[in-house]
Amino acid sequence: MGGAHARRLLERADVDLVAILDPVPPTEPALAALHRSALPEGLDFAVVAAPTRLHAALTRPLLEAGLAVLVEKPLAATVDEARGLLGHDRLSVGHIERFNPAVAALPEGLRPRYLRAERLSPFRARGTDVDVIHDLMIHDLDLLLHLDGSEVTEVRAVGVPVMTPGVDIADVRLETASGCVASLTASRVSRASARHLRLVSEGAYFSLDLGERTAERVRWGAGQLAAEPLAVPRRDALVALHDAFLAAVRGEGPFPAPAHEALRGLELADEVARRASQARP
Repeated sequence: MGGAHARRLLERADVDLVAILDPVPPTEPALAALHRSALPEGLDFAVVAAPTRLHAALTRPLLEAGLAVLVEKPLAATVDEARGLLGHDRLSVGHIERFNPAVAALPEGLRPRYLRAERLSPFRARGTDVDVIHDLMIHDLDLLLHLDGSEVTEVRAVGVPVMTPGVDIADVRLETASGCVASLTASRVSRASARHLRLVSEGAYFSLDLGERTAERVRWGAGQLAAEPLAVPRRDALVALHDAFLAAVRGEGPFPAPAHEALRGLELADEVARRASQARP
């Protein structure tokens, strides 16, 4: 993700990318000791794309140096570390699926009554410092919280390890205070990739392919169930995330996916992981 961020930022006319720091220095204490004197002069913002265990150690001194920071998801390795970053209002977390063109095609203000997410990926070593819930499913947990807005009242989950000591396949059923029921599946040991999101709201069913960036709606109540393609914005999700973040850096809008929202997602991911571990076969 660091390479992806750098490539997109280098393409922008409104950004001068002046430094790329190695995210894996010889010793982690050197990374944790990052402070203002180690930074180039004249910076406006920084992007943190490093192993999850280093997010808080990198992000905190950058914020304390007065920089706006975009940190990759999850916000931190632990809830306690994440809470330590609260209070900084110039912080965004890279919950990129909020900016997926297919998600952007949904009607504004949509509140799902039912949500079904399936996120599958072949095994890769990247991201295995955390379980599949914090690596992949956290995208869909964030989307649920972002779209529904209410508290999660019930969590049931099962998970199994396959390639790592942690959970590599997980399935979870959630209920929220608004009455929404969600069913989420994540696997990082699948033969093929898939990123599907299906939502039911009042009078309509929405089917999204987040990988192919397509969306369609099926209305009911008129005697037919014909699928209607939705207009999907022609944009790159990472560019859209950068657009929103940089607008906030310039004082032109709020910081997207702020720390308190990302903390809710991390707390929920922790609870799902706890339940999944208890229910291992």
